[in-house]
Amino acid sequence: MSDIAQFLNAPPILADLDEIRAALNTTQEVHQIYNHAKNMTPSAYKLKYRPAAVLVPIWRSSDNDQLQVLVTQRALHMRNHPGQISFPGGKYDPDDASIQYTALRETLEEVGLAPDCFDLIGELGEYCTISGYCIKPIIAEMTRYSEMSLCEEEVESVHWIPLNFLLDPNNYRFKTKKIGTVTCGYFEITYQDIHIWGVTAGILYGLYQTLSDHIR
Repeated sequence: MSDIAQFLNAPPILADLDEIRAALNTTQEVHQIYNHAKNMTPSAYKLKYRPAAVLVPIWRSSDNDQLQVLVTQRALHMRNHPGQISFPGGKYDPDDASIQYTALRETLEEVGLAPDCFDLIGELGEYCTISGYCIKPIIAEMTRYSEMSLCEEEVESVHWIPLNFLLDPNNYRFKTKKIGTVTCGYFEITYQDIHIWGVTAGILYGLYQTLSDHIR
């Protein structure tokens, strides 16, 4: 677990959109985001994975000129992961033109933000989950603000979180949890009353790791 300790003690990254775009464009080979739970219990991850995608929307707030990241709270009545914080997204549909289209389509369906609200910046490696999905995170700048229309069947609420907060390892904790015979390890982040953990925190960890090679 030395890599976890190294990350938790790493310095924060202060990045603007041009630096993020340059860092993602500089990455020649996109590696999977390292899932620590998969390393702890590899037998639980011998799955036939299905493709999925999420959008990581970044918006420069006109109020304070800070970069903010959009997250959603899943509807409380959902069967899977009710109330958890996530990025807008979902599973790839065979009719989707691309995995990037999947992320944009799901964002429109969940929060009512159309594809023309975004400029795609780049993407991270896939994050493979114990539920059998390999999730492709698509990073996008929100270039046009639009009022959101939430799908009540899927989304309880939306929140904007400062990017600088999410790129500071001091705000992360690493936890372990036993589910049946499987021991899961995951990061968690708490911002005000918003509790981010699991896949979403893992994707943010992956964003930090990708940017850390290019932004100091």
